[in-house]
Amino acid sequence: MRAPHPPPPERSAELRRRFAEEARCERPDLTTLCLLIGAVADGSLDEAGMDAVEVELDRLAGELPYRPGSPRAWALALRDLLGERYGFGGVSDDYQRLESSLLHEVVRRRRGLPILLSVVWMEVARRAGAPVYGVALPGHFVVGIGEVEAQVLADPFDGGG
Repeated sequence: MRAPHPPPPERSAELRRRFAEEARCERPDLTTLCLLIGAVADGSLDEAGMDAVEVELDRLAGELPYRPGSPRAWALALRDLLGERYGFGGVSDDYQRLESSLLHEVVRRRRGLPILLSVVWMEVARRAGAPVYGVALPGHFVVGIGEVEAQVLADPFDGGG
């Protein structure tokens, strides 16, 4: 793969403006924010490429069973789909690769940093109707599924373990 290069200054300014506008929304869209960051870092990511990521996340969500039920059932369904069938996971050697920090590349490569893999899991789960949120741990990031009464944590970096 060729090294990502930044977009021209006028495109970068527009992307940054859109990011600021989205970030100020009452409920900012996580996928949009990540893709705008990705487009600032990688000038080859255009609108069609951003749309393709959205479509892929929608497609993956459509492959989840309809409302699996308990938080554990959601976690297992996500693990089976994303971790096992599609091979999303992490490799420590990739920590220094820029591609591991860019959502469009994580979706394409199926590998990335814990926080970006968690974004994939959260966005797929959210689209399917799961009660999901991110959980920052010391030196790591995982996905929480469920409500206060019943919750489970899943580690997308470990394929859902």
